[in-house]
Amino acid sequence: MVVLRIPDGSALVHVEKADPQVYFRIYELLTYRKDFGKWEKPESLYDPYEKTFPVGVLPRVKKFLNSKGYRVRVKDEREIGGVKLNSTWNEDYIMRRYQQRAVKKALKEKMGVLSLPVGSGKTVVGLRIIHELDLSALIVVHTKELLYQWADKVHEVLGVEPGIVGDNKWEEKAVTIAMIQTLLSRGADKLQNNYAIVMFDECHRTSAAEKFYKLGLSLPQVYRFGLSATPWRRVKGEEIKIEAVVGPTIFEVRAEDLIKESFLAKPRFEIITYESTMPSFSERYKELYEDMIMNNDERNRAIIKKAVELAKKGHRVLIDVKRIEHGKILKEMLAKEGIKAEFLSSKSPNRWEILEGFKEGSIPVLVSTLLKEGVDIPEISAIILAGGGKSDIMTIQTIGRALRPKKGMKAVIVDVQDDDPLLFTHFLERQKALKQYYGKYYDREMERSKAKKKVTK
Repeated sequence: MVVLRIPDGSALVHVEKADPQVYFRIYELLTYRKDFGKWEKPESLYDPYEKTFPVGVLPRVKKFLNSKGYRVRVKDEREIGGVKLNSTWNEDYIMRRYQQRAVKKALKEKMGVLSLPVGSGKTVVGLRIIHELDLSALIVVHTKELLYQWADKVHEVLGVEPGIVGDNKWEEKAVTIAMIQTLLSRGADKLQNNYAIVMFDECHRTSAAEKFYKLGLSLPQVYRFGLSATPWRRVKGEEIKIEAVVGPTIFEVRAEDLIKESFLAKPRFEIITYESTMPSFSERYKELYEDMIMNNDERNRAIIKKAVELAKKGHRVLIDVKRIEHGKILKEMLAKEGIKAEFLSSKSPNRWEILEGFKEGSIPVLVSTLLKEGVDIPEISAIILAGGGKSDIMTIQTIGRALRPKKGMKAVIVDVQDDDPLLFTHFLERQKALKQYYGKYYDREMERSKAKKKVTK
């Protein structure tokens, strides 16, 4: 018999009453090597001195020990705590079947990642979980846009006045939305309210996985969930650290299924090709990016040509870029073509006015570094991936902004194929991510698009 005990007020599991072989096997199970190379030092989620591991990997450890013939007893000494919420549900928000299944699974498991594509209503799912439990909740986000979007939804859907922690504010209420950066800088121990639920929105955004991990383990809530549109990571260490904080993926719905049911728009995939006169000789990515992407006139003109074509067909176009300088170049080129466009970044002082103009249609083209996640703009109907790069999560999140149902119009997804060997491998990585995420819709549309025109200067 192996006893696994979770003390009250803790996010760690203590291994008790086990023979030495069990401790070693748990250590081996929870030890990983990051994908950065064979010389990377292995790390472990198991502390052999304290004989503890994070609560999120409890299902993994229990299943492993059972498979080795060990009987496992879990002693959960935690109190759920929290305060009664007395929320009401806005009946305008009718739960879809897959959303109902997600909520039911979350209530049963008490922790885990809910993987729901962008546009599927994962915020509503999170709020429904809070409503069903009717207990106080802490919602952790990573951008200012998400901070206020969640605050608006809490008020609108649950009829509850939300608290705000972030953007130079620290006002806690029964449901508080907090920026992870603020909690990390000031310390989660500064939180005053007794929360029964902790929920991490966009939980895959853990480029600072160590900080996310540290914060997550300082929050002892029994109910702990991650909401994610794209649950996988490239780096194994980051993936398992998400699990350590919020548990394994317990529910997943595919974009392909939601497209079939008309909850998401059908995509049309296009690829821009161009003839570049610029030789690729740089071995440094920074210089390569500047020469072959940002300052590549042939490439930029091919992007502008496609954006103008889409805008004239009535599309609301988002041109996604990685750098502010690149965005400004494309905006100026669009102006010369007579197309009103605005550039939007996290530093834009008038970004809300720009977003409103885009939503209303007075600004048909938006060039941005901002919309990878968080900002909800269902009016987008075409996206051009102009910034290069290979991040699968970033690609999917960006494209998800366009996959909202639109009458008589497919969501157009445009990528740029670069000739440089390194940039071409990045293009293939992006296409691989699209194929993985959109399944048969990707295959079908790419088959139809095989006859491509080569754009020349």
